[in-house]
Amino acid sequence: MVDSDPGTIIAPRQLNSARRVLIRLLILCSLLVAVGWLVHDDQGRPIVRAIVEDYSKQRGIRLVGERWPAIFEAAKQEDLDPSLVAGIMWSESRGVSGRVSSVGALGLMQLVLTAASDAAERLGLEAPDHDTLLHDDALNLALGCNHLAWLRDSTPEWNAEALLVAYNTGRGRLLEWSQEAGSYQLWVASQEVRHAAGRPMSPALIYARETLRVRNAFREQFAGD
Repeated sequence: MVDSDPGTIIAPRQLNSARRVLIRLLILCSLLVAVGWLVHDDQGRPIVRAIVEDYSKQRGIRLVGERWPAIFEAAKQEDLDPSLVAGIMWSESRGVSGRVSSVGALGLMQLVLTAASDAAERLGLEAPDHDTLLHDDALNLALGCNHLAWLRDSTPEWNAEALLVAYNTGRGRLLEWSQEAGSYQLWVASQEVRHAAGRPMSPALIYARETLRVRNAFREQFAGD
């Protein structure tokens, strides 16, 4: 007896048709991704990269904002601007716990163990180990605030931008750059000349200026606190 069920005949055709549609969709997606890397936004970033970065930034604003009460209290202990601390947390970790950088900086405020140990000693605390610094958000925030306050107090002539450059690259390195240029202001001027000539500006200075922009956003968001 011959099987008259049409499904035995139509199913393979449907399967082949579905495969063709899937292949076309994959090709279309590949083309869109390729175009996304070839086409740039007004900041010179590939569109795909811009979408990912902008999403990460906005998500970071939300996550750091959710930590505002803890940030406010930790900043108050060191007489710091909580909006500046929030800006640093946004730049360093986007408010995500448990992050480790390529140079071994840990946690919300991205502290290396040596800086964290120095801050802990100033606070009369036991030096944290790797896992504690990475996962104890409250401790990481307190040590980060103390480190920032130490930078401020040890070099009172520095403005907020300079403090952020030092937080990012290290106090000793910034002092060296400033000495070579003649002053911090002259070092900044030299970086701006490089940028105007189409050469890359110091990543630490870019970090500082973006952090200040985010600080201003947090000031507006939490102006009533």
